[in-house]
Amino acid sequence: MASGTPFEEFKILLIGDVRVGKTSFFTKYTRNIVNKNEPPTIGVDYSTKSIVLRDGTIVKAKIWDTAGSEKYKAITTAHYRKSVGAMLFYDITDQITFNHTRDWLNEIQEHTEDDIVVMLVGNKLDLTLENPASRVISEKEARDFAARNGLLYSETSAKTGQNVKEAFETLVENIYEKQKERGINRQTEDEDKIKIDKSFDRPPENQKGCCN
Repeated sequence: MASGTPFEEFKILLIGDVRVGKTSFFTKYTRNIVNKNEPPTIGVDYSTKSIVLRDGTIVKAKIWDTAGSEKYKAITTAHYRKSVGAMLFYDITDQITFNHTRDWLNEIQEHTEDDIVVMLVGNKLDLTLENPASRVISEKEARDFAARNGLLYSETSAKTGQNVKEAFETLVENIYEKQKERGINRQTEDEDKIKIDKSFDRPPENQKGCCN
């Protein structure tokens, strides 16, 4: 890392039902491998990856792949704390997984800070390219859901790698911009507070002494 280069650490969650491709996305992005027989995650898995943003800032993304099974929910939600971003997955060929995104979004909102940046991710795009009739969730339906809930949106294929890097790094860029905005707002608030505090130190204008 070059001297003086800004450095950030972001904790990012991968969330969604079992078999939506979270772990395949995780291994494709972090290790550039695809395991066709990837077993479901038990509890959580964790990896890090350094990303250079457009302005040269280096981000260390701490990526948490969470289990989608109900029996591990107590374990996984314990790891939501201090997350600044999340990717909420569903399978674009499976209606039930899309229906469950509302429940997962509620989990995210309950266990994280209000300003977390969330991206809705429609995975298994490769299946619809092989067989267009396999798609059951239209892109418009998913985008409308994302827009109503203030989410980013992307469609990916963890199997082929299509949009995997682009989706994750778009999320990271958005987190970074939000963090910068928060920092600027906090600095402005601090400066305003200092101005107010100093105003109390000044004697009132035109105040006369007792004997004039």
